[in-house]
Amino acid sequence: MNQARYLTLLTYLLILTTSGCTSSDAPISLDSVGIQAALASIEPSAIEYHMSVLSDDSLQGRAPGTPGYESAALYAQAEFQRMGLQPAGVNGTWRQDVPLRHSTVVEEESRFSVWTPVGTQNMTYDEDFYLAADPVREKAEIELAEVVFVGFGVSAPDLGYDDYTEADVDGKVVMYLNGAPSFLPSNERAYYSSGATKTSEAISRGAIGTMTFWAPDDPRLRWNVNAARSKRGAYAWLDPSGQPNRGHDQIRGSASLNQSAAEALFQGAYVSLEDAIASAQAGTPQSVLLATRVSISTTTIHSNVESWNVLAKLEGSDPKLKNEYVSYVAHADHFGVGVNFTGDSIYNGAHDNASGS
Repeated sequence: MNQARYLTLLTYLLILTTSGCTSSDAPISLDSVGIQAALASIEPSAIEYHMSVLSDDSLQGRAPGTPGYESAALYAQAEFQRMGLQPAGVNGTWRQDVPLRHSTVVEEESRFSVWTPVGTQNMTYDEDFYLAADPVREKAEIELAEVVFVGFGVSAPDLGYDDYTEADVDGKVVMYLNGAPSFLPSNERAYYSSGATKTSEAISRGAIGTMTFWAPDDPRLRWNVNAARSKRGAYAWLDPSGQPNRGHDQIRGSASLNQSAAEALFQGAYVSLEDAIASAQAGTPQSVLLATRVSISTTTIHSNVESWNVLAKLEGSDPKLKNEYVSYVAHADHFGVGVNFTGDSIYNGAHDNASGS
């Protein structure tokens, strides 16, 4: 799952009061008898068994709202009961309902084209680009918008780096590389590499669309795999008014680009695509108003999905601390059934996240 990685809402949640951990301010030693006993109680065979159950073909990849996901959730509930935990869901149950919206791009009704002074190039879906589903609208349009390349799309002035320093992206579409400057500390680099962080930054500066692409030497570049993964669509949880949490009215198009589309957009620019990538990888902030324009049309179909979390708790005994909680969360869902790559269309999700559940 992507880092989409997308659905942490569908979880097993185990809530423990802090008094279940300690009622003292004394530091905890990993060499203590209690800690060592707890570590010794972890049996590899038990972990292997749980992983095998949750990643079994019979669960059909545990997609949200499917019988396979329900089986996984009920398995977690049964294990919590076996351990003597108490339900922590709604009205004394083990459940917390999570209404979702599933959004999928209608590829044959969507398009992406690049305008240049010498003509318009219509890009090919899957070969040159793919689009993100819009959880808010069924139809979204961008027509002949200006494009600004903003390096990694990172604004971190406190860390001495800002691609937006001289950029005016109001009413324009921003184009940026996946990832973040390599000199950033690992935690900060992970944060600024996030698509959500980059989209939020673009929105705050008035952008109406985003386009992202990989450097040719990026080891994460697996175009065919990523394009196929996008066909599964995306989930967003719905608030009490029925609005999706991931929707952005301002962003009217979001595309992932192959090298061919990136090259088309850099036609006529005063800097080459290769030099722009090299500058970004060297840690040089940059913004370039490109000579091309872009049109994006996205048609999305929506469907409602009813799913739920499993919540359990271990109550503490300390009268002062029992109302304080430590939460442990793991997501139970995976990608379900999808494109057949190796003779098997079931995405079992043994590592992500049967191993963590």
